[in-house]
Amino acid sequence: MRQTPTIPDGYDGREQAWIKHQLLASYLERLLMIVGMGGRRSGEIEICYVDCFAGPWGDGTEDMEGTSIAISLKTMANCRKVLRGFRVQATMRALYIERDPQAFGRLQSYLARACPAGVQADCLQGDFVELREAILSWCGRRAFTFFFVDPKGWKSVGVECLQPLLTRPGSEFLVNFMYDFINRTAAMGQWQEDIAQFLGCDVETVRSLDGLPPGEREEKLVHAYREGMKQRVTGSGGNHRARTAHVRVMDPTKDRPKYHLVYLTTHPKGIVEFMEISEGLQIVQRRVRATKRNARREAESGMEDLFGEASFEQPGDALDPRVVDAFWLSYLQEKVIQVGEDQMADFMESTGWLPSDYQASLGRLIADGHVMNLDAQKARRTRHLHYEKDGERLVLLPLASAKR
Repeated sequence: MRQTPTIPDGYDGREQAWIKHQLLASYLERLLMIVGMGGRRSGEIEICYVDCFAGPWGDGTEDMEGTSIAISLKTMANCRKVLRGFRVQATMRALYIERDPQAFGRLQSYLARACPAGVQADCLQGDFVELREAILSWCGRRAFTFFFVDPKGWKSVGVECLQPLLTRPGSEFLVNFMYDFINRTAAMGQWQEDIAQFLGCDVETVRSLDGLPPGEREEKLVHAYREGMKQRVTGSGGNHRARTAHVRVMDPTKDRPKYHLVYLTTHPKGIVEFMEISEGLQIVQRRVRATKRNARREAESGMEDLFGEASFEQPGDALDPRVVDAFWLSYLQEKVIQVGEDQMADFMESTGWLPSDYQASLGRLIADGHVMNLDAQKARRTRHLHYEKDGERLVLLPLASAKR
């Protein structure tokens, strides 16, 4: 039997937006709860959400369910209600920025009639860059603020443009790095200085991309942007230094990336949470691509695909398990090492590997007698390392028997 379509009708033709909104909704909910629970001692907390390019775009319905506006408001209202059950009075504030007059009119009307009770929502019309100081003034100095930066173009989200926001303490960012556009522009000689300024690097770094294989070029472009963002974060250091992670969003119908969603935080737990959610997103993304591929095949052949969404594609650039195994063996080096959230955040940030990659590798190494988890009371099927908080102790054999 054919499975029920997983993509809402309102996202037809913009499936990559659905993937993006899935990540936004999932991570925003987890973030709001983590930050909100930090207010248990005082009984109150203030949390702000800023959508720097709100639209609405692509959804012409009155309820605007397929927009970041509706998704964020609903998530904030739900989390506020849950936090109240934990005796935390959460002040939830949201700010939406939009330049286009017609879109702003829809935004303003929607907020007036549909803003959930308990959420304070405001909107500003104008260019994001010109409104940066007004945005910071609205945020204030003390509230934790999450910035969602999802532009229609790419110039407005260069690291220099974002710097006034990046220097604000107590802030996190999710930025749409529009790789498809940026990559094509970086290949044009007359635009390379602009791309260098956008990335926050020297022009020679951009020129060095010429002639590189597509995968390596993509990796270097995204890495340059992430480093540029981190370098402009001030007031962080030590364990709470600026950290970034990213998730690749593929074009629904073509074998190339559409964009990368780049996440910036100053807390290691944020990286771990983001990568855990990104892992689920990869499954959703494969389902979306399989659905589009099957629909195209049916349209061309006139025959229904009996396997439907079950015919998932396998990633062409799948990670070689041996590479992860070699990482663990090199890292442990025959000494007992405590591996917790801080260490996992470092690993995931530097490699981009998902939590399951590390766990599966440890499962193989433990089964083969190369590694032992000194804190595991019995064999585990999947989560071979509980890395929450301080984590657990890992050691290479033969030292394991002596240290148990």
